[in-house]
Amino acid sequence: MAKKQQAGRITIANIIAIVGIVLLLVFSFLGRSYMSGGELGFDIVIAVAITGFTAFLLWFLIKAKGAENNIDKWKKAELAALVIYIVFAIPASLFGGIMHFFVVNDQKNEIKKYAEADLNIIDQMFSEYKNFETEALAITGTGLSNAKGTGQLCDENLNSFMQERSISTRESAKNYEQIQRNKLIGEGFDSYYKSFRNARNEIEAAVSSWSVMQIPSKAKQIEELATSASKYLTNLSNEAKLPVIENSGSRFTITGYQTKDFSVDTENFMFKKKLVDASGFSITALIVVLLIHLLILFNYIVAYRTDKIAVGKYSQSDGGRVL
Repeated sequence: MAKKQQAGRITIANIIAIVGIVLLLVFSFLGRSYMSGGELGFDIVIAVAITGFTAFLLWFLIKAKGAENNIDKWKKAELAALVIYIVFAIPASLFGGIMHFFVVNDQKNEIKKYAEADLNIIDQMFSEYKNFETEALAITGTGLSNAKGTGQLCDENLNSFMQERSISTRESAKNYEQIQRNKLIGEGFDSYYKSFRNARNEIEAAVSSWSVMQIPSKAKQIEELATSASKYLTNLSNEAKLPVIENSGSRFTITGYQTKDFSVDTENFMFKKKLVDASGFSITALIVVLLIHLLILFNYIVAYRTDKIAVGKYSQSDGGRVL
């Protein structure tokens, strides 16, 4: 039987239990983050709640085991706490995140493919944007050049458009086209595209190496990249508002504007969905869960238990009643 520990003394059993509690916290958090797709705030709350309640039960078990007064009542409380611990540990492991974490990792090679597919969708949006704006610039440039030809007439709307942009000759029309080109597909665009490529490469590297700590946040980042890129490219196109200029017969006029909504439906992205919806059973998870709770309960198993006999019990040696 273990001797009663001195108050305030840190034992090997304490350290082993702390290791188990830390592992429970880490794996619960990771599992919850995979289940939520990287929504860290709520994941932290759930992981801390599971770990905190488990630590409380351990503390109560040790306290009940070492009680020296009202021994019968404390033994009943100890047994009840042990039952609660087991009943709580099972669903907490299955639905609290640990099982999900290992199920996802068992399927990682399949899930990786969806990250690449989602990133390719964003790449296609950039290609679509560049092709659209390249053609739009050519159409606007040709229209302005034709409108500024010798003896050509323009209607009021087109004249107003050109005056606001200081377009008075074919040369100034080319300058305007070049300014818009730099903004839409040149230096202005390249700066944003470079930052996107850097973020994309970081995501790709994390997924390829399967950095377990980063996977949930990268899944969320893919959708955020798509949303921000869609908004940025659409705003660029709308702000430029490149006109279509045609000869209506007697004079040149603006027949429309070339803008496009470069939207991406993130509901169709699959990487985050696969992380969240992964299902199955993992033997590895079961082994890890058992190990974690053995580490935690080791402190209770070796904890001090009084050698006193409860008042009113009979001694087995002489049949006498203990006073």
